[in-house]
Amino acid sequence: MKAIDTKDNQLYVEDIPVIQITKEYGSPAFIYSSKAINDNFQSYQSEIREGDLICYAVKANSNLHILKLLSDLGSGFDVVSGNELKRCLLAGADKNKIVFSGVAKTEEEITLAIENDILSINIESYGEFERILEVSKKLNKKVNCALRVNPDIAIGSHKYIQTGSKTSKFGLDKESVLKISSQCEIDGPIKLTSVASHIGSQISDENLILESVDYLIEIADELAKNGHNIEYLDIGGGLGIQYRDEEEGSPKILLEKVKELLSERDFKIILEPGRSVIGTAGILVSKVEYIKEAGEKKFAIIDAGMNDLIRPSLYEAWHKVIEVDHQNTDLDLYDLAGPVCETGDVLAKDRDLKIMPGDHVAFMDVGAYGSVMTSNYNSRLRPIELLVTKDKVQVIKRKESFEDIVALET
Repeated sequence: MKAIDTKDNQLYVEDIPVIQITKEYGSPAFIYSSKAINDNFQSYQSEIREGDLICYAVKANSNLHILKLLSDLGSGFDVVSGNELKRCLLAGADKNKIVFSGVAKTEEEITLAIENDILSINIESYGEFERILEVSKKLNKKVNCALRVNPDIAIGSHKYIQTGSKTSKFGLDKESVLKISSQCEIDGPIKLTSVASHIGSQISDENLILESVDYLIEIADELAKNGHNIEYLDIGGGLGIQYRDEEEGSPKILLEKVKELLSERDFKIILEPGRSVIGTAGILVSKVEYIKEAGEKKFAIIDAGMNDLIRPSLYEAWHKVIEVDHQNTDLDLYDLAGPVCETGDVLAKDRDLKIMPGDHVAFMDVGAYGSVMTSNYNSRLRPIELLVTKDKVQVIKRKESFEDIVALET
């Protein structure tokens, strides 16, 4: 049985029926399985070589308790803001396993990273190279950096999660790489130790990542000609999960092929998985408030909205929906719509469900890009977050109060 699965006609998270959790903690609620997180992480960790690093992409889910769980498993972290870096440090992360990505690092964020001696800062533009150089000189400290390159590879997923095409805001073209390389003194404050690439998210074909690895090797060889000693190839993350009928990415197949590709090279590997570690480990439970008929359409009006789970509205994303309560009622076709005052506040369309007002449903596979993208739109309160370990439930983020959301305004 999987960590989140149905058993005896009941949806369970590990050893606890979801209906039992819902009765105690209410809804909407994000519920995570620590076993699923562990199993997903180990699918990477068990395949890497000594010296290679798994750096979990914090943007996927940045809850401190989840970061602590992953840190205890030996994970490093990929951060994209100064506050994500602070979260990792607060969670007890090994700062020598942290890489800092992102295109708009401020002087304060770069200072924070250099002062904490993290593994690497990813350089995404020539202007950023100049800023890192300036800050490192001001601090009189050396800094390890990666050049994030743009290999111009399209991955075929939603346009908002493709990051490796030449029109993307991310990464450096080859001309910029060579310009930085030629102006980066071998004994200067910036030490180029890595070449990085991240071509996007929800990738099912590992050959696309392998294509980017070939490009990383080419760039690393160019940098070596200029005297730089490249230790790591950061091949990014992006392996997909199966929401509906997508092909799931395989860490084992990917890493076997990468290790084969690098068998005669000395490069260590950094991977930055996010969705494939946390995505399947979380569900969002919501209560059916009303059943509404509109012409030939039936709506289940629920207490979770696009402010709680924006992926369907933003990406036209599909999430499986499962009944939490099992009533003796007719199967019918529903759109599941939330309380937010927007036409786009529909979390699922055309779903066959047996539900009545007062019942609960679970949106599956929302561990990634679920809770981290919540908002207070319509002055709605962000949901409670719960972590299940076997037969224990831990509150890892309490539900907001009205006082919380107006605190900065009073």
